[in-house]
Amino acid sequence: MSGEKESRQPKPEGYRPVKSMKENRFELKVDSKLENLSIISDFITKVMSQIGAKGRSISDVQLAVDEACTNIIRHAYSERKDIITIALEIVDEDLIVTITDRGKPFKPDSIPPPDLESDVGERKIGGLGIYFMRKLMDEVSYSFDAEEGNKLTMRKHLMPKKRNLDDV
Repeated sequence: MSGEKESRQPKPEGYRPVKSMKENRFELKVDSKLENLSIISDFITKVMSQIGAKGRSISDVQLAVDEACTNIIRHAYSERKDIITIALEIVDEDLIVTITDRGKPFKPDSIPPPDLESDVGERKIGGLGIYFMRKLMDEVSYSFDAEEGNKLTMRKHLMPKKRNLDDV
């Protein structure tokens, strides 16, 4: 037995931990409730800290995932509740975040770009989620499959790219 004591605190409602099948993959399943956004954020912080990610990368991924999960809860599931699965996988020097749900299909291209030119008081409330995801993450893609549901994949480079001396 290791020297660590297992936490006996009750887990929040909707918390569905899933043990990783691979060393480089971590997965969490939660009920689609806004209250569970903090569980998701804690999961991201814990995993990214374990793999040696630093503050800015962690906060970028947290915000992008928070925006995605908020949209899933409010729009894909609307009134009904179901499961959101968040998987973090390390591939080379990148973190791949995959979020899946079985809510209504979504067409990211149908969302117009946000109005960033008008005064804040004149802007429409909301509509910045996809914009933030694309700005904070290095790649963002979406797919829908009738069997599998919605799948949002986001990639974050964790290591700075090596510079070629010719680029200087």
